[in-house]
Amino acid sequence: MSVSPRVQERLITLFRDKLNVDIPTPTTDLFDTGLLDSVMFVELLLLLEQQFGVTVSLDDLEIDNFRSVTRIADFVAPRERVRESA
Repeated sequence: MSVSPRVQERLITLFRDKLNVDIPTPTTDLFDTGLLDSVMFVELLLLLEQQFGVTVSLDDLEIDNFRSVTRIADFVAPRERVRESA
């Protein structure tokens, strides 16, 4: 699947501004490097819902979907709900 650069950039900003985590590269393994732990993972899921309108079901909780910014972008992009402008 082709990664959306726009979604990737939004995710990197989300990690930096909301989770206080600087991601070295979009392909960095967030779990193996310790950048994302179980508590932050739950917070990330909430932020994905708030920022992208993505609801993650139990069936979607495959760790490989969230291993890197690239993988998260691949997961989020087709599920993102476009928000109406106010």
